[in-house]
Amino acid sequence: MMTLVQTLFGGVVAVVFIHWLLGRFGIGNYWRGVISAAVVSIAILSYSLINDLSLDIVSVHLAVFFTTATAMTLLGQPGQRSGKGLHWIPKIFVGFFLILFVVDGAFVSISTKGVSTYVASLFLPRAKEKPVYTGFSGVTEHNEQAANAENQHLKQLSSLRELGWRIEIAGANSLVAGNAYTNAISVQLHDKTSQPIGNADVQVRFFRPGNVEALAQTRLDDVGGGNYSGQFSIPDGGSWVMRTTIEAEGKRIEADRDVSVKTHS
Repeated sequence: MMTLVQTLFGGVVAVVFIHWLLGRFGIGNYWRGVISAAVVSIAILSYSLINDLSLDIVSVHLAVFFTTATAMTLLGQPGQRSGKGLHWIPKIFVGFFLILFVVDGAFVSISTKGVSTYVASLFLPRAKEKPVYTGFSGVTEHNEQAANAENQHLKQLSSLRELGWRIEIAGANSLVAGNAYTNAISVQLHDKTSQPIGNADVQVRFFRPGNVEALAQTRLDDVGGGNYSGQFSIPDGGSWVMRTTIEAEGKRIEADRDVSVKTHS
């Protein structure tokens, strides 16, 4: 799937090209603007249905494409071809929508991918020390059920300390985003006497902070000697919570850790 910048820039180029091409065939300036905006808008709507784009991203695309078509129509008026200056009202109109889609595009980018580490470190505490996910993670519940889940998590941490199990995870520091890329991860389990724990059911799930819905998960295979390995794909980059669930010897333990997933360049 293409990135936001690719679809926006590609759509703008398509609007300009179609507007110019229709002019070569003698189509009127008004209809060149209508047709160029309509064709590219229909294309992005079809693309959004195939790739399940959110409505905010689609609306930004439509605003950019219609603004581009309007600007091309205004610039293609007979007065502009004869060298006369553009009236100040169309200038304000075009300028307003340019500012609008730049701001909307920035908001959409921040909501989906968050801000960079450097920008986050300027405003957020401890952003330099650990991964901080600044994108929209979904609606977080603040009810009795959410409180029970937090209490359960604290109990899990206490149980892990009492059992004395040692959990070592490899591969969590080199994760790459994209459904076309496969990440390998391995977990090594030892009990409090440093003996390997076998025949365990080990699952790994990834979800955004504040959102309990797992967007990537896998059950690891037992390869012997207390080692468990598996492969999986993560849809997007940024900061994620990696939850490792272990069921062994009649016990069930969950361990969370923050991980940073890189976008493949």
